[in-house]
Amino acid sequence: MIKPVSLCLLTGLTALALQGPLAAAETAPRTTLVLDASGSMWGQIDGVAKITIAKEVVGDLIRRLPDEMEVGLTVYGHRRKGDCNDIETLFAPAAHQKSDIVSSVNGISPKGKTPLSAAVLKAAEALKYTEEKASVILISDGEETCSLDPCAVARDLEQAGIDFAVHTVGFDVIDAETRRQLQCLAAETGGTFHSAHDAASLAKALNSIAEEKPAPERAHLDAPASAPAGAPVSVGWEGPAKEGDFLAFVERDGNADTLLSSADLREGSPLSVQAPPAPGPHDLIYVDYATGSVLARAPIDIQDVAASLSAPSVASAGGLIEISWQGPAGGGDYVTIARAGAPLPESGFYFDVAEGSPAQLQMPSAPGDYEIRYITNTDPRVILAHVPLTVEDVDLTLKAPASAKAGTSVKVLWNGTTNPKDYIAFALPGEPLPHVVSMAETGEGNPLSVPVPDTPGAYELRYFFAEGDRIVQRIPITVE
Repeated sequence: MIKPVSLCLLTGLTALALQGPLAAAETAPRTTLVLDASGSMWGQIDGVAKITIAKEVVGDLIRRLPDEMEVGLTVYGHRRKGDCNDIETLFAPAAHQKSDIVSSVNGISPKGKTPLSAAVLKAAEALKYTEEKASVILISDGEETCSLDPCAVARDLEQAGIDFAVHTVGFDVIDAETRRQLQCLAAETGGTFHSAHDAASLAKALNSIAEEKPAPERAHLDAPASAPAGAPVSVGWEGPAKEGDFLAFVERDGNADTLLSSADLREGSPLSVQAPPAPGPHDLIYVDYATGSVLARAPIDIQDVAASLSAPSVASAGGLIEISWQGPAGGGDYVTIARAGAPLPESGFYFDVAEGSPAQLQMPSAPGDYEIRYITNTDPRVILAHVPLTVEDVDLTLKAPASAKAGTSVKVLWNGTTNPKDYIAFALPGEPLPHVVSMAETGEGNPLSVPVPDTPGAYELRYFFAEGDRIVQRIPITVE
């Protein structure tokens, strides 16, 4: 896998329009260029090294800035391999040093790792981002390879900065996790995310960021202060409602890239969003799908919830039992039966809690130790309650004539389970399962009319459980 190739332009170019005449120098904030010189920059696009593409595009950008604009240069990964501390400020922000910066960029030879977050912090501090307006343009084809979390760093910079934003460009990014990381870095600071796959699209992305930026779109969320874990939460929202925009839960102070549950805005406002299964402080966010930007955020505490089940301790194989339950009743929550102690996602017969309480549950055909479970339809699913249950084999009988005429039908009396899909069949003795010559489902009546095979000979009448095609009783019958 190619390691991150990151070229970072930490700059406030929002007042510059690179497609036309350059704005006056006094309108441009101080700028620092941060260049990732990690070894992965030797990776190629269409036969050209990414470092070569970066040098050409960035060199052209720097040469077009006003001479009076204060520009600096920070580089990392250019001196040592495997060193997350290999970060060097080659030029402090100052005017009239563009040519020297371009010469230094052209002389870079990639070697090391990608301490991207630490380099962003170092350059932001050199820009005095806590005192003056500053912005960052980060170009990257990969993720942070050192210890810091880019999303956490972005939140800290946004909180401490004065009109501070990070704009990110995904350079030949394929990995979805890397893309989410770059989107998060922009979203947490009010910046924008762009994608580039070659020199032309990289230049276009830089120019797009450098042009006068319109005010960011805004959204508003109206959500309760708390909600039970796994329960549906009704959320009122206002926002641009562009295609793909959605609401999602994330852990507060956790990984902002990890979406715990989400809902598409097409269902309107208010919108039902499934609460996460784990209790604790969370945020509900409005996400602009196109850019990954978070347009609104509302804190919500997820509270621990409990569920309970009332069921018989013993049941007959293949039968029905009645179960009463209490729980959060989230959309898609269900009650099921599984082998005792089996981990999720094992599940057998089930019913949706939307059916109400009590409800009936079909039993498996095989006897043994099981448990009834209340399961939340969350990501991941959680077993909120479980009770043990023993499934015992049934004392099933069949009654039929000892013989029957070929091509007719025979009446069979039976006592078995309450599953109407169970069936009684003619089969040849000794034939492997689930060999069936003719059959009828028990739901069709008792006595049950079963078609007799056309070929005379010795047969068996077999009672099959529908689940698992298990034979639970058999008697001989001759077809004449």
